[in-house]
Amino acid sequence: MAKEYSPEILALRGRVIVGNDKLNGAWEIIKTIEDKGRWQQELDRWTEANEKLSNLCRQLKLMGYVDCLYLDGNGKKTRKCLDGLGCRVCPSSTPYWEQELMLLPSPKV
Repeated sequence: MAKEYSPEILALRGRVIVGNDKLNGAWEIIKTIEDKGRWQQELDRWTEANEKLSNLCRQLKLMGYVDCLYLDGNGKKTRKCLDGLGCRVCPSSTPYWEQELMLLPSPKV
């Protein structure tokens, strides 16, 4: 069974999840920008937002949330760490990404 958290922690967790998704979506747009000046401006905004998200994630950890952001009510992951761009930040004390990495097929020699 999944650990229960206060509404305050769950609200912050929700903000971090939204931030991860927004930053990943923004990155997909940024990498298509051809104008160097605009690209740099958007990259700077993205970097600043990434720092803010990192601070929110630290706050979440300090409040006692040390699980994957994408656990359902039964404690099962609903999203893989290595799918797409993955998470920009992760409060989990369990290195799920390492477990997923080890399950990937080995390269053909």
